[in-house]
Parts: sequence; structure tokens; C-alpha cells
Amino acid sequence: MIIQLLMAALFAAGCLGPVAELYPDDPDERPVPVHIVKVGWHAGLIVESDQLDEDFPEHEDMPRAERLKIGWGDDKFYPEPDPSFWLYLRAGFWPSRSVLHVVGMDVPADEYFPGAEVITLYISEEGMAEMSEFISRYFRLDEDGAPQFQEWGRYGNSAFFKARTRYYLPKTSNTWTARALRSAGVPITPVYGVTAGNVMRQARRAADKDED
Repeated sequence: MIIQLLMAALFAAGCLGPVAELYPDDPDERPVPVHIVKVGWHAGLIVESDQLDEDFPEHEDMPRAERLKIGWGDDKFYPEPDPSFWLYLRAGFWPSRSVLHVVGMDVPADEYFPGAEVITLYISEEGMAEMSEFISRYFRLDEDGAPQFQEWGRYGNSAFFKARTRYYLPKTSNTWTARALRSAGVPITPVYGVTAGNVMRQARRAADKDED
């Protein structure tokens, strides 16, 4: 009941609008494509590699490709292809370490993830710089300033890297994706984005406004 009342209060507060200096009304001023893809329980970002800031962390095992899919999540639940109920409970109710999953892609998102829902938004170059900085801050670095590799990823050209901050409900992989989009000025409300479905709905709404 308390959670329901809290969510009702949040919705009553209204959704966040665009950040004008990063996400201008004119789509022509937003030339950089960003794709949001829903794969299972996770909504992740797909960005063009050449749009990432030059300070984006380097590592010998960092996937290299035209596009990178990037997501954040629990360090045990996220890498596990078939997580147990125990891992589900652990991720939801115990603050735990986190990882970033980086996937290299040389084909469009809908080809790499056939059947998955993909939404494309366009952001400004300034917004992309802010998003790149947001993502970069989440890599846990070693004493030499390099990302800390954890294990190979869930796809061929992919890897998990240790991340900063703890994972716990309602701070999920999906709210992280929403926060990354918000860092670029996108009209999205991260606190609503606990589920992948909600992130996709908000992203779809933003995309639909560009088509009006």
C-alpha cells in the first residue's frame, strides 16, 4: 500500500520535460542516433562508437565495433543467462556490486537482436557528450586508470566490467538506462523506469513527438 501511494504521488508530480540546451525542440539540431533495445528484463543503450568521448575508458578486452550496446546491472544476476530465484531475490533486496555489460555490434540493432523491440531517438552532440561522460563514470578503474574486467559477456563480442555504485531496488538496470538518457536531456523520468517496459514506453513517447 505504501509503495502504491508513493508511486501515485510520483506520477502526480508529472513527467520530466526535455532539457532545452541538450535536447532542443528542433530534431535537426539532434543529429546523433541512440537506440534503446529491450532484451528480456533489461532495456539497454546502443550508441555509435565514434560518438563516444575520447576519454571513454580503454581496455584490451573492450569490444570494438561500429556500435556498442551498454547496460548496467547486478554483478551476479546480470551475467547469468538463466538466473535462479535466489539470484533474483539477492539482486532485488540486497545492495550488491554492479557491472557494465558492453557488446560490440557491426550490424543494426534489429539484426543483432531479431524480434527485440528497438526504439531510436536522436540527441544533440552536446547531449551525447554528457551521456558518454555519464557512462564513463560508472566504470570501476584500477590504479592505472583502466576498467576492471570481470568476465566475458553474453554474446560473441562482449564483456562485463566491474562498475561503481551498488545495485538494489528500485535502482535497477532500467533506471540506469533512463538516467543515461536523461543525462542527454531526453524527456524521460528515471524514477518511473524500474522496468524495461516503462523505459520503452517513455522512449517511444519521446520518439513519437519527433514524428508529429
